[in-house]
Amino acid sequence: MRIMRARQWIFVVAVLACAAALAWAAASGPDPFPTHTGLGGRADSWRPRGSAVVELALVTGGLAVLFACLSYVAPRLPASLVNTPRRDYWLTDAHRPAFSRIIADFFLLIGSVVLFLGAASTALSVIDARESAARSALLVLFVLTVAASVIHLFWTLSHPPRSPAVRPRRAAPHPR
Repeated sequence: MRIMRARQWIFVVAVLACAAALAWAAASGPDPFPTHTGLGGRADSWRPRGSAVVELALVTGGLAVLFACLSYVAPRLPASLVNTPRRDYWLTDAHRPAFSRIIADFFLLIGSVVLFLGAASTALSVIDARESAARSALLVLFVLTVAASVIHLFWTLSHPPRSPAVRPRRAAPHPR
């Protein structure tokens, strides 16, 4: 039996957060329900609550499946299809498992961030459909998180861990 890693648990929590937000929206969200917000965070498109929640559920489910599949498939791509910094290091048999774990975790992280954004945005729509400052803050936080994740991934792949250098032993001091 395989034990789930932390990123996998976080992804599951993100999916459950989306499900909870959608259930809350279906039960007590405004009607009509906001379905799109502009860059300023203000809702600019509204639909009847029932169809809006179904649409959001389908999009959310599709995104969850997409990122889960990317996390599963990307590490299994043949080396000929992989473009990564330090290819010579990461695609060797000794380091490919670590590379695969890094890539799978990256897709789960980005998927989790996308799903948490969806859950928070849906919850904000239930709390106050016209609130825009919180939505703008969420969008900025989302962009910063994704940018930091991509930069971290690139840095990690560009700077693989160094193997411990074999240092020559110091000679014992000469007795005088």
